[in-house]
Amino acid sequence: MKSSGSVWFVYGVAVVVTFLVGLLSFSVFVLSKVFGSSEADPAPPPPDVTQAAPSVSPTPAPKTTVARVYDVRAVAADDRQVVIIVATPAGCARALRATTYAEGPGAVAVRVTQQAYRTGCTWQRKPVLATAARPLDDRSLIVNGVLWTPARDGTYQQALSTSARTSGG
Repeated sequence: MKSSGSVWFVYGVAVVVTFLVGLLSFSVFVLSKVFGSSEADPAPPPPDVTQAAPSVSPTPAPKTTVARVYDVRAVAADDRQVVIIVATPAGCARALRATTYAEGPGAVAVRVTQQAYRTGCTWQRKPVLATAARPLDDRSLIVNGVLWTPARDGTYQQALSTSARTSGG
């Protein structure tokens, strides 16, 4: 009786191994049909038309840069708007825009960007309009990371200046 138990064990192992070999071969067959087989599918013939390559190197993609701010002024007709005077390269930049991206009870954050696509151009001053969701009133502006505080005459003054102004005495 002991030998018949081991025969059934060997028979069971043979059935399991046969099942695994069949499962593996079926998986390979399915994967070859899904992902293609290099033997069954011949390579497509090369196209008869030759495409010309450009002889001139393509122009580089415009680079989005932060614009330098010279002045900020309130708009008298709309208390939610300010005009920001920035430096931009003449004829070498496009898409000058001011985006109000954050507002709080004491300040409005604005980012002024442009897309420059050439270098070595002359610089000019250009206005760009920024609009807040609520009236600015006496809130400060943070334009490209620089704090501008409101003055009574409708202009804004840079809160911290890098150039030191000294008075005599």
